[in-house]
Amino acid sequence: SKKIMDNAAKIVNSAVLGMDFETVIVNSKAYVISPPTIHKIAGVGYYLSDLKDAITVMDMLRSLKDVEMASRALSWLIKGDESLSEELSKGTFDEVVEALAIGLSMISAENFCRLSVLAKNVANLTAKQK
Repeated sequence: SKKIMDNAAKIVNSAVLGMDFETVIVNSKAYVISPPTIHKIAGVGYYLSDLKDAITVMDMLRSLKDVEMASRALSWLIKGDESLSEELSKGTFDEVVEALAIGLSMISAENFCRLSVLAKNVANLTAKQK
């Protein structure tokens, strides 16, 4: 179909341009995660503001309350919006969390730390306003 061809073209173009990307499988469907833009990172950060402090990224991600929150964050990583979240939430919590971890691993450690600090600051600001 046209969608598959467009996706294939994107993969070839990103390979030619030397852009790394990861393919993740959720609910038996493959999704391509391109290197996250600031826009995507900000969207992901919004849903990861509830993360508990943990030793590993996987432990942090497992602290998310449910597959819905994780799916929204993953949709931002894949698409840059929430449009895939319902579809992704049909996968298992572990599938979604593992895909999130793969996507987040594409963000440098330094930027990931900035992201989690930023997310916590935003969460604290909005909590104080209520």
